Amino acid sequence: MSSISKYAKTGCDEKTSMTFTFPPSKASSEGAPGSVETHGIATTNMRVSYDPDRKNTAGPAIRIQGTKGEIQVFGPAYRPTRYRLIPAVPEGGDKGDFEFTDVTRDIPGHGMFWEADECARCLRDGKKESEGMGWEESVVIMEAMDAVRKQNGLVYPERIE
Repeated sequence: MSSISKYAKTGCDEKTSMTFTFPPSKASSEGAPGSVETHGIATTNMRVSYDPDRKNTAGPAIRIQGTKGEIQVFGPAYRPTRYRLIPAVPEGGDKGDFEFTDVTRDIPGHGMFWEADECARCLRDGKKESEGMGWEESVVIMEAMDAVRKQNGLVYPERIE
């Protein structure tokens, strides 16, 4: 399911919200983690800041939750500056008996350079596909994004489509 709000002056997709449902993994057994469907939620908005007061009080820009805990990513998604690993409290465990880990990274540049560097490495080495993210995964992501656009009537110019 998805929703897109378009910027009135240009028709550009200004805000997008997506909810994905993923089937249980094939390797899981009944009742085991991964044996139920999971949901993924993604939102983006061109007018909303990840740090509205510029004091880092808004919390993480990204939260990834799973059966083993949570990863919180701080800073802009394209150039995160810090992340936090929070383990899940074991069944019957004391909520005060766990520690979380904060990791800070000094990220050079303005983000998205990892993708450009990987592309350059692949071109240099004569590879047509990245080992880190292959064509199959890229196609699945693009099919999902195309479904979101179709649900919301967002059509790109013919030469891009």
